[in-house]
Amino acid sequence: MKSNGKKKTKQVALADIPRVGPGTPAGEWLRRYWLAVAAVDEVKDIPKAIKVLGEELVLFRDLEGRLGLVGEHCPHRGTSLEYGDVEERGIRCPYHGWLFDVSGQCLEQPAEPKDSVFCRKVKHLSYAVREQGGLIFAYLGPDQAEPPPLPRYSCLAERGGQRQIEPVRHNDYNWFNFFENSADPCHICILHRHTGYGEQSWGDQFFSYTEMPDFDFVETDYGMKVVMTKPGPAAGTEFVDTMTLALPSIIQVGDTEFVHVKVDAAKLMTEGSQCEHVLFLTPNDDEHFTIFTVNYYTGSDPRFFDKLKEMRAAEVPKEEVKPYDRRKYMPFKGNVRQEDIMSQSTQGTLGARAERLATSDKGVILFRRIIREAISAAGKGERPKGVVSKGREQGIVYYDSFTGVRKV
Repeated sequence: MKSNGKKKTKQVALADIPRVGPGTPAGEWLRRYWLAVAAVDEVKDIPKAIKVLGEELVLFRDLEGRLGLVGEHCPHRGTSLEYGDVEERGIRCPYHGWLFDVSGQCLEQPAEPKDSVFCRKVKHLSYAVREQGGLIFAYLGPDQAEPPPLPRYSCLAERGGQRQIEPVRHNDYNWFNFFENSADPCHICILHRHTGYGEQSWGDQFFSYTEMPDFDFVETDYGMKVVMTKPGPAAGTEFVDTMTLALPSIIQVGDTEFVHVKVDAAKLMTEGSQCEHVLFLTPNDDEHFTIFTVNYYTGSDPRFFDKLKEMRAAEVPKEEVKPYDRRKYMPFKGNVRQEDIMSQSTQGTLGARAERLATSDKGVILFRRIIREAISAAGKGERPKGVVSKGREQGIVYYDSFTGVRKV
């Protein structure tokens, strides 16, 4: 039988999605995108060890201001470059003094003969790295010489608003448990009914435990959006709360100011949301991931971020813990983030856990299909959904996360 010349790929299974190491289907897919790896203010005058997609790396900025991301272990005899010296031209291994520039090229080997050119033959592992709006992104994909454009995310672009980058969060469970949680909006009305979602009054208790909004799930060119609606305050209107899941691992929420800052409901009806709350998820390995959170506010309140910080500090678990209660995540009810950690970290890894999906899981089902198709596209050498094509890098990337009242 003659071959049709097309590259054959194994069908992507659900169990493939959580696994991110080199050579895995999802790991190779994720390497086609730029991933957030640090906040700019985390990179100081010493190297910073990070793990991305199962790879141990070191991030640094040389004394000329250039960013570098290289393999953690020196190719000479394996010593960690986390303890190296940052210099004008790069990073120097503390063991034998080999010096590497930000591209991984070895520049000096002090113990070698003066006329040796061996250093020219040593090229250490390195990855492309870029800054944008206070975050640092890395591309771990195959085309390091010409990586795809880094998207100009709306929350990181200069558009006349106020930006806040929250403290980086580290979690000790699988990244996809967190990501697909946003494709499951009914949990908001149940799990988070003890927090700001349960206490808000806009939209006639929009996230009511007993009268949940309608949920619609729409595939987009960047991933999927979740559209939650209820009848509006006047004929021909509806309350709407939209959330976006953008590939490979971005979540944008639009209701932060009404749920956490408690903005007056009247403003919701007249102006709608004015804060983009964006989470960039980066898998460190199969059991750990990092969350980089950006808030971009275009409203008129100069104290908006102060109020957000104050309200988050006040969101503490309200339940009393009995003296004999040794459960790991107690207390958790009353804090959105702790409620998520409890539920997501205890559910097991996709593909390894048993599930009985119901009608209310249609968003999860659709989102998993979108992810599997993107992984399959990458496996075939195609450009997966969400990767910006060359020539379109100047446009700002906007995601829909409107919360407010609109005409039907």
